[in-house]
Amino acid sequence: MNTQKYIEGLLKSHALKKTSARIEMLKIFINHSYALSAKEIISHMKITHDRVTIYRTLNSFEKHGILHKASEDSNGIRYALCSHECPEEVHTDEHVHLICEKCSNTYCLEDIKIPKIKVLEKFLAQKINYTINGICNGCLSS
Repeated sequence: MNTQKYIEGLLKSHALKKTSARIEMLKIFINHSYALSAKEIISHMKITHDRVTIYRTLNSFEKHGILHKASEDSNGIRYALCSHECPEEVHTDEHVHLICEKCSNTYCLEDIKIPKIKVLEKFLAQKINYTINGICNGCLSS
């Protein structure tokens, strides 16, 4: 896969301008198999961008269906690439996330869909999270 062409196509399909921060951030996500926090993204960036730019870019990517919130803990929100093109503001990739208790990484288990849950009539479910805590394959084999 030509990473640069993929990134340019992804930004174009979501009507987003090609900026150095967006391109670099997407390269970082493509090169990681687990979800990343803003702090982790900043630590991997080669070009220095201010925190406001990083957070605005993350928000923009989430709004446009490029990233989704995979988990949240004391280190902040962790984001992962959407597996397919989610429509703007509505993420359709509802899958299970695994948080490794050894390395603290969050992985998308895209093959495991969130089971349908019947919500009482008096409630409107707007977002459902399904998280498994366990040990990832990398930690099991080390």
